[in-house]
Amino acid sequence: MGKKGRPPKEFHEYLTAPTKAHVGHKDYLISPGSAFLKYTVETKSAIDLCSRTFPKKADDTYVKDALDSLQHIVAAMLPAVMGHFETYERYLFAGMFDASVHLKKFDIEAFFKTISKVSNVAIDPIRLSAHRGLGTESLGILMAGCLSGWHDPDQVNRFFSGFRLKRQLFSSADSDRLKVLWQLRHSIVHTGGSLTLPDAQKVKELANLGNMKVVFENNFVYEVSRKLHPLVKRATEELGHAFKARLKATTPEEMRKKLNDFFSVKSSIHVRLKT
Repeated sequence: MGKKGRPPKEFHEYLTAPTKAHVGHKDYLISPGSAFLKYTVETKSAIDLCSRTFPKKADDTYVKDALDSLQHIVAAMLPAVMGHFETYERYLFAGMFDASVHLKKFDIEAFFKTISKVSNVAIDPIRLSAHRGLGTESLGILMAGCLSGWHDPDQVNRFFSGFRLKRQLFSSADSDRLKVLWQLRHSIVHTGGSLTLPDAQKVKELANLGNMKVVFENNFVYEVSRKLHPLVKRATEELGHAFKARLKATTPEEMRKKLNDFFSVKSSIHVRLKT
């Protein structure tokens, strides 16, 4: 009889304790922009480590297995990054909704009328019941979870327009750049890593790239992190300035401090915030 190995584990049993490199729910509650950018820095660092240590040939190009692995890893990072970007959008919206009680002349009825024009806002009773007993849970997160369209920057702008701040979250240029990432993410997740011809036609920058496999150069994740740093900083802080300018005079100092932290955007790579 052979030596007995470890008993097989079910999928959920592989979950383990995270290192400090990870961000989660609490981080996004405090500062959505900073939490998201921390994740992009961590993904960039992970790829950097792989690219430095994977074996190369004498001419400094990767051996076949190393190149295959790198291309798989880099492509797999995009859905993860965009999943965190959606979390950034949702938590930013949720935090603003929760704090809207402190805004001057905020018409909640008009807010819901605006939102209902672009998305169904009916709350699923099953989703609602999952929050029972959580007295401190954000109502904004519950509501954001009931909205659809977070993968469409134009739709996201419409959600935030409900706050009547006369400022969009994403500029036209931001939206164009994000649409490329969202479409590439869609192709990796939903069409087996191939950019189909119909999908390519949905985004002008990809229109001539139909029927390609979605494979990236090693520095792709670096560029995603670098380009999203100033985008997230500008979008978050400009919206924050407009939001805080509408606060009632009676808003507690503790809430003002919380909102300052919430709308601030910081990164361990400071220089990227300026480029």
